[in-house]
Amino acid sequence: MDAERKIILADDDAIMRELASAKLLEAGYTVVTAANGAEALSLLREEGADMVISDLDMPVMNGFELTEAIRSDAVVGETPVMVITASDRGDAVDRAFAAGATSFLAKPMNWSLFHHAVKFVLRANDDRKALRLARDQAEAGAKFKDSLMSVMSHELRTPLNAIIGFGQIIADQFSKQNDNLHREYADYIVDGGRRLLSSVSDMLLASDARSGPIALNETDVTLGVLVDDALSGLEKTLHLAEVAVSVKVCSRDLELCCDRALIARAIRKLVDNAVKFGPRGVDIVLGAAVTRQGGLAIMVKDNGPGLKAERLEELTAPFAQLDMSLRRSREGLGLGLPLVKVIAEAHDGSFRIDSKPNEGARAIMMLPKARVVSVPRMTDGEDKADRRVA
Repeated sequence: MDAERKIILADDDAIMRELASAKLLEAGYTVVTAANGAEALSLLREEGADMVISDLDMPVMNGFELTEAIRSDAVVGETPVMVITASDRGDAVDRAFAAGATSFLAKPMNWSLFHHAVKFVLRANDDRKALRLARDQAEAGAKFKDSLMSVMSHELRTPLNAIIGFGQIIADQFSKQNDNLHREYADYIVDGGRRLLSSVSDMLLASDARSGPIALNETDVTLGVLVDDALSGLEKTLHLAEVAVSVKVCSRDLELCCDRALIARAIRKLVDNAVKFGPRGVDIVLGAAVTRQGGLAIMVKDNGPGLKAERLEELTAPFAQLDMSLRRSREGLGLGLPLVKVIAEAHDGSFRIDSKPNEGARAIMMLPKARVVSVPRMTDGEDKADRRVA
């Protein structure tokens, strides 16, 4: 492999050039010599090389200037440079590394060390190239995946919406005919389409969040509308799980500036998560209150099995579930809570989970004061408003 390596050796001392060249040729390298930095730079630009070995003290262009010129060149800027110096100045090596030198050796030369140092620098440069290539390939793969995910998500949404829409029409028709069996089959189609559409939307949002800040479609909306939007579509899930959600908000007329669809989606995921991982008949409270700082805290609390403290941080990592095996009993991609965190942070807020084993869990999404447009004057008892959604 060394026989394929080309090294440019720059030194104004002819005897030093001769000795170093002989050692490099003996090791199997191809060697081109230069009497100063300017000649070495010209050779490097015209012919290329795997490495430059340069003395620091040379006429016309010294080793510092040569190293700086190489590092500023867009074509040969990654070429490793080993500097050799007989200078007794303490700052010489520091200046060389500041200029971009890869390694250095001191005169008088230890030729055995010289051979190993050259081999080490070349091997390290190979590793650096391999890492850079792997990074570029990983970035290209990630960009392709994100682009494919975006295209696939948009392409799937249209037929899925058609399946859901026509499935609902068919289900209604069977209902009018009192054909409960086929109505049930149609409901399966609608539920499956909605579940798949939700998964596709989650993957697209996760992909967008990974690429950068997600875009918000901001509008002024009341807290009551957000709660209604969040609970809409969960009726069947709550009924099957025998769960009733107690809604306790400070005021349904409190107005927020936010992305209505995303905030409602985040609240829905918190409720759905509490149902999914709680026992049948679990008690769930959906609450909201203005904080002392003027922001809004939205909380979903349950009296389920709870979690150990060390597991809480894992739940906000993408694709995290307590059980992610293919045989797990609960559906989902494990993106629910991570997406709640993404949505909260996109609104300059935060998200956290508090839980202890056998004491249930409490998920809190915080929105900053800047998101609260207006807080209506509350009448007596309004802060304890309570309604139950089955």
